[in-house]
Amino acid sequence: MPRTAICLTLTAVLLAGMLGLARADVYRWVDKHGVVHFSDQWVPGAKLVMSTTESLKDGGSSDDMKGLAAESKAADQLIQKQADERAVQTKEAQLRAKRCKQAQSVYQRLMYARRLFTVDKSGQRHYFSDAKADAARVKAKQTMDRLCGAQSG
Repeated sequence: MPRTAICLTLTAVLLAGMLGLARADVYRWVDKHGVVHFSDQWVPGAKLVMSTTESLKDGGSSDDMKGLAAESKAADQLIQKQADERAVQTKEAQLRAKRCKQAQSVYQRLMYARRLFTVDKSGQRHYFSDAKADAARVKAKQTMDRLCGAQSG
C-alpha cells in the first residue's frame, strides 16, 4: 500500500473517532440569576434539548432517557417549590413590616398626644385618667415591640 494511502486511511480513522467523541446530548438550564446555560452534562433542573441516536445505540436506553426526564421534572418541581416558598416568605416579611409601621405610628400618636380620649356614639369625648393613658401607652409599646422586634424604637 502506498504511503499516501496509509496516511489518508489513518487520517480518516482519526477524524471518524473524533466525530464520534463530539456527539453528545445537550442540556439547557437556567441558573438562579436567570442566565441560560447549555451543557453536555446534566444538572438538576436541566432539560434535554438535543440527543444523539448514538448514545442510545451505545448502551443507553429509552428507559434511561425516561429516568433522566423524570429526574429533570422532579428537579424543576423542587426549584418551583423553593421559588414559591421564597415568594411566601417575602410576602410575610412585607406584611410584618407593614404591621410594625402601623404599631409604631399608633405608639407615636399615643406618646405625643396631650390627652387621650375615646368618642362615644353621640360624638362626646371621654378623657382617660393619667393611669389609664399610661396603661394604653404601655400596651401600645408592647404591641410595637412584639410586631417590630429589635427594630422598634
